[in-house]
Amino acid sequence: MKRAVVLIAGIFWIIPCILAAQTESANLVKNGDFEKFKGDDPVDWETSNIPGSLTVVSADRLAHGGRKGVRCDVKDFYGSKITGYACQKNIPLTGRNLQLSGYYVMNSVGKDAGVVIVCFVSAGGATLGTVEEYFRESTKDFVRFTRDMEVPAEATTCQVRLTILSDPEGEGLHAGSYAVFDDVKLVVVPPKPKPVVQ
Repeated sequence: MKRAVVLIAGIFWIIPCILAAQTESANLVKNGDFEKFKGDDPVDWETSNIPGSLTVVSADRLAHGGRKGVRCDVKDFYGSKITGYACQKNIPLTGRNLQLSGYYVMNSVGKDAGVVIVCFVSAGGATLGTVEEYFRESTKDFVRFTRDMEVPAEATTCQVRLTILSDPEGEGLHAGSYAVFDDVKLVVVPPKPKPVVQ
């Protein structure tokens, strides 16, 4: 009797796990867990680092999952404020509904904001639209973000950008601001079934 109860409970636990695994597609972002770096640059990402002169994107031991996250800093550089910028380009779009998710820690000086931007691009290279998530509040622990989005009809690829932007009301960037990002995912979400009208 006890064995039957455990078996039935196990089945009811396994079925939702299998269904959840089937509904979420593979991550379209390569190295979104930021476990692989070549020097200071995360593998499969372009950065605003100037080799030998300025490092504003680097691996950080502060991580949500795994051993590393990617850190974007704002630094003074010969009288200018330079922000860390990591971008993954030419991500092929395999569906019309996407979900962006991940984790961040933000240290905001002034009103600087961590930002994740998804930019949709046509086959001819034209930008068709962007989706932006801003993180303005400083945090001590990782905070999860998630955003559902619909892909423009003509988009064939997208870019994912991680960076820090200044307050839109105009003080400019502040040295000392930083954001750490980890476990960034962009997945295809199955379309919601249309309600049946009877």
